[in-house]
Amino acid sequence: MRRKTATARRAEVLEETLTQIRALGMAAVRVADVAEASGVSPALIIYHFGTKENLLSEALVHASAQDLSTLDSIVGAPGSPAFRLLAALDWYSPTGPARGWTIWIDAWSVAVRDRALAKVLADLQRRWIVAIAAVIDDGVAAGLFHTADSSAAAARLTSFLDGLAVRAVVHKTRTSRRDLRSWLIRQVSWELSVDPDELSGS
Repeated sequence: MRRKTATARRAEVLEETLTQIRALGMAAVRVADVAEASGVSPALIIYHFGTKENLLSEALVHASAQDLSTLDSIVGAPGSPAFRLLAALDWYSPTGPARGWTIWIDAWSVAVRDRALAKVLADLQRRWIVAIAAVIDDGVAAGLFHTADSSAAAARLTSFLDGLAVRAVVHKTRTSRRDLRSWLIRQVSWELSVDPDELSGS
C-alpha cells in the first residue's frame, strides 16, 4: 500500500480541521481532536503548523483556494463585463455555491480578538475584491460602467453580500435566488451608474 505524501496528508488535516470548525465552532476546535480524526499525533500537527492558530488560518486559506480558482475562471471567461460581474457576484453570494458561509462568519467573530486571523481574512477578502474590480475596470473601459474607484466599488458590492450572508446564517433569513438577482441588479446599477436593462439581459 502506497504511503500518502506529505502534501496529501497535510490536505487531509486541513479538511478535517474545517470539518471540526463546522461542527464545533472555531473557538472550540482542539488540535487533539483534529489529530485523532486525521489519524496522526498532535505532535505531528504542531510540528507542521506550529500552533493551533496557524492551523486554523491555513485551513481557511485551504477552504478558499478552490473558490478563488473558480472566481478567476468566471472573471476571465468570455462574455460582457456585465455578464461576468453578475456571475462573479452570484458565485460569491449566500445563495450561491461559493464558500461555506458558516465557517467565514465564525472566523470573522474570532478575528475580532485575533489579529493574525484578521490579517489572513483581510488578505483573502482583498483577493476577491481585486478579481471583481478587474471586471469592473473592463466595464469602465467599454463605456458600460462608471466609477472613479473600481476597488472601492467592488468592496461595497461584496460587503452588501456579506451582510446578506450574516442574515441568512445567523438570523435564518433566506433570500430567493430570484430576489437576490433583482437586488444585485439594483445595487450594481446604482454603484456603477449603469442602466438596469443593460444588466437584466446579461
